[in-house]
Amino acid sequence: MKTLKITILAMFMAATNLVCAQGLQSKTAVNKSTMEKNKEVVVRFNKAYWESGNVEIVKEFLADNYVNHFAPPNGPNDASLMVQFITGFRKGFSDVTIEFHEVLGEGDKVSLIKTITATHTGDFMGKAATGKKVVINIVEIDTLKDGKITDTWALSNFPQVIQAL
Repeated sequence: MKTLKITILAMFMAATNLVCAQGLQSKTAVNKSTMEKNKEVVVRFNKAYWESGNVEIVKEFLADNYVNHFAPPNGPNDASLMVQFITGFRKGFSDVTIEFHEVLGEGDKVSLIKTITATHTGDFMGKAATGKKVVINIVEIDTLKDGKITDTWALSNFPQVIQAL
């Protein structure tokens, strides 16, 4: 009888472990799937935004409550800034390409290390066209919710690039 109780207890514990492991595996698969989708959203947004200058992409990929945490002080820090910036940037630069060196996902965040290259062929921020090739290096972290980017933090050499024009 004692052996039967121990056997039943052992089987119960094994079944519980199996159910827990399957639940964890399922949850991990869902989280991985969401992370992969988030990474895809950020990459698609960046390619369309930088390379095409597509301002409509902002509506599709940025949440209504989007916050740009690297916006200049005393100005807008919402999606309107993103539209304003890329519109001006595309008037001043051509041959824009983006290269992703790293795209990492963790939880609801996607981190990027990327390089934007372009040619200064028009007026930008009061600087007449120089014909110079520029290289902008950016480290960025985006937060996503329900498939949309809600927040962006970034560091770049953009001020130094513009100063050198």
